[in-house]
Amino acid sequence: MGVRFAAVALFLALAATPSVAHDKYKIVGSVVTIHAAQIDVKAVDGATYEIDTTDGTVVTRNHKKVAKMELKAGARVIVLALGHDMFDLEAVEVQLVD
Repeated sequence: MGVRFAAVALFLALAATPSVAHDKYKIVGSVVTIHAAQIDVKAVDGATYEIDTTDGTVVTRNHKKVAKMELKAGARVIVLALGHDMFDLEAVEVQLVD
């Protein structure tokens, strides 16, 4: 009886947990504007995306980590991001492209 109760309790606990899955996005384009916690990137499709950045966002060049200060307006980038849709993106990695 105790094992069955524990199994039911575990099932109910897991069923009540909201899903926090995010989709993966890749935006290729040029940096338009840099804000304290956001970068605006004009993608090759012509749209401009506002992408949140965090302390965990990594900036790389040639697969090596570089300072976030190297991000400048006009820089060509590939942004790897997570989000629910294209209007709710958080950058995981910003790759500077030469």
